[in-house]
Amino acid sequence: MSIDKMKSDTDILMILFTSDFYKYYYALNLASTYQACNKCVTVFFSGYACNFLKKNWIEYDKLKINYKMDEFRMTSYTEVLKLCDSLNVKFFFCDTAVKFLNIKKIDFMESMNIKPMPLYRIVNKHKNNKTFFI
Repeated sequence: MSIDKMKSDTDILMILFTSDFYKYYYALNLASTYQACNKCVTVFFSGYACNFLKKNWIEYDKLKINYKMDEFRMTSYTEVLKLCDSLNVKFFFCDTAVKFLNIKKIDFMESMNIKPMPLYRIVNKHKNNKTFFI
C-alpha cells in the first residue's frame, strides 16, 4: 500500500530521532504492536536514529543494550525489523539526515525495505494523524 492510499483515521506516524538504542528498539516494538492492532504505522527515521539502519548499527548501541537483551532472551533487533516488515509497517528515512551523518546507501542493512522521503511530505501526509516523536 502506498503512503498516499492509507486511511487517515487509523494512521500513526512515528518519527525516530533518538541515539538511545533502547528507546529506538522499544519504538519499533510499539510500531509492530500498533500495526498488529490494525493501525497503519509509518516509521520515519531521522537524525541519530539513522545510525541504527547501518550494517554496523551495534557500534551505536553505547549502553550495550543489545547484549542485555540477549541475556534476557528478548526478541533481537533484527527479528523486530523482520516482524515490522512482515506486518507491513512502512519505513522511510530522512535523506538530509543520512547525508548529514555521511551514511551511504551501501551502509544500510541489506534486509531493510526503506525509502527516502522529505520531512515535509511525511508530516503533510500525516498532519491529521497521531504522531509520536522518539
